[in-house]
Amino acid sequence: KQQSNPSIRPLHQNWWPIAFVNTLNKDAPNAERVLNKDLVLWHDGTEWRCMDDMCAHRYAPLSEGRVFTRDNADATNDKGTNSKRCLQCSYHGWVFDEQGICTRIPQAPDQGKALQSPTATGPAPIRVNSYPVRIGAGMIWVWTDRETSPFADAVPLPISPMLKQWERQYPQSAYQRDLPYGYELLGENVIDMAHLPFSHHNVLSDRDKAGVPLPLRMLSMEEKEQVWEKEITSVYANATDSAEDKVLPAYQVEIQKGLAQFTDPIIAINFMGKNEGDENSTSYLGFYPPSHIRYHRTPKSNLAGNTELFVCPQSAGRCRVLIFNPFEGGMERLQEKEEHAGDGKKKRMRLLSKLGNYLLRKVILSKFLGTNNHLLTSDVFDGDNIFLAQQGERLAKNGLDHTDYLAPTSADTLSFMFRRWLDRSADVTRKQPSSTNAVQIDNIVEAAGGVSSDGTSLYGTVSQMPRRELMDRYNSHTKDCPVCSKALAKLERRKNLLNYICQTLFGTTGASLVAAALSKQITDCRIVTGAAVKASLILLLLSALMEKIKRNTAKTIEKFYFVDHSHQD
Repeated sequence: KQQSNPSIRPLHQNWWPIAFVNTLNKDAPNAERVLNKDLVLWHDGTEWRCMDDMCAHRYAPLSEGRVFTRDNADATNDKGTNSKRCLQCSYHGWVFDEQGICTRIPQAPDQGKALQSPTATGPAPIRVNSYPVRIGAGMIWVWTDRETSPFADAVPLPISPMLKQWERQYPQSAYQRDLPYGYELLGENVIDMAHLPFSHHNVLSDRDKAGVPLPLRMLSMEEKEQVWEKEITSVYANATDSAEDKVLPAYQVEIQKGLAQFTDPIIAINFMGKNEGDENSTSYLGFYPPSHIRYHRTPKSNLAGNTELFVCPQSAGRCRVLIFNPFEGGMERLQEKEEHAGDGKKKRMRLLSKLGNYLLRKVILSKFLGTNNHLLTSDVFDGDNIFLAQQGERLAKNGLDHTDYLAPTSADTLSFMFRRWLDRSADVTRKQPSSTNAVQIDNIVEAAGGVSSDGTSLYGTVSQMPRRELMDRYNSHTKDCPVCSKALAKLERRKNLLNYICQTLFGTTGASLVAAALSKQITDCRIVTGAAVKASLILLLLSALMEKIKRNTAKTIEKFYFVDHSHQD
């Protein structure tokens, strides 16, 4: 009775997080997919644009085209003044502007007449559907329904006050990965706190110390308001910047008061094996439809930390996750609490605290939150990939769905609420009057729910996929990640240099040993022979050292491609 009844919109009438801006190419069209809809993202020189990835001519993919600057007065001139960027289809050269309107058909002698298409109300410009785009927390968000796009600006993005500041300070911490299972399974997984100590044993938590009952309680609307007030009044948040973007979760739970220190898997035991909680520690978990899950924890340090996940359904059995892990201890204070003047010792302590925070941010975190953080996050998702892909296959093979789950404890509360919301959203999507045709509606529901309109599932071939494909890191993350692709390129250069050094050292060592042998045969000078032997030994040691560094470099390189994961360890 206390829980609010959130409004349910059709699945495609929402803002969906598509990708991090820094993973996209500004000078070329980028192919993306959401809700089984093929989209192309491109930059017009001022803003990001989103259109259907289908040319209006013969529906060839525009993402295979090019972005170029075309002078308004001369369509054949790629350079010049008063110019604008356009998107050109590479099949027949049709050109489209930032609104999706076709501005040139190379084959037409009369451009004015050719660029018009007959409709029921008269001639209209030839165009490709375009969609509203917003940028928030370094992510590109797209409103995927053209019909309701005039109302899109009235819907705020679910970005927390903490994340707004964190992304500005640590953009390199943003992690994106494509996953071999669907939105429906990812959603019920990341909203489930109970799996953390088991699926991520020795990575995030410990199954022996943190695998305990989770006393979760659903929050009322008033209590959700209080959690929001706590977030926005933090000295690390810009309250003015976030006031207009207030978004409350549709569903939010908390670990019952006083128990988070023992039962929250992340507070109960951190990555150093220590308990971070006390009787005042709090732990909240909320779902912000359709795409955001937020953990908000406050350990005994009283410095809150979030895990913020954004999920995007690409197609049935395929989805994308975007994730941040902001925490106040690594952020710059934006507000100063009123403090009474103290003695010299207290002032010095405050000064030292500020200095320590500055060094933490600029020296330690700025380095760790790049490659090391990404490799750790890859370890986390590897722990789930095997479970979830095969879970989907087993559901399909045995004719089961989520309504057959056994859920006797409160630990499954929020996963259940997510599934109920998804079922209701799918139902509204099918029933609400729309100009979207029936096939497209079925595609939308299939992408979010994982099951096609005829009841078939696309998880049937998972068992045939090798583990290296299920837990692939390179194609699902590294190649598009600016942080990891740069680190990998640097490591590859180091490996090539080490190969050259090792070959040179081995050759020099061999030559030195031959010289030592010959000097003994030619002369009895012990000094010359001894020097040659010593040089050979030094070169041999250097060769062994370089070989070890080369092997370690190769092992590190492999982490960007594939790391097998065993839950038996």
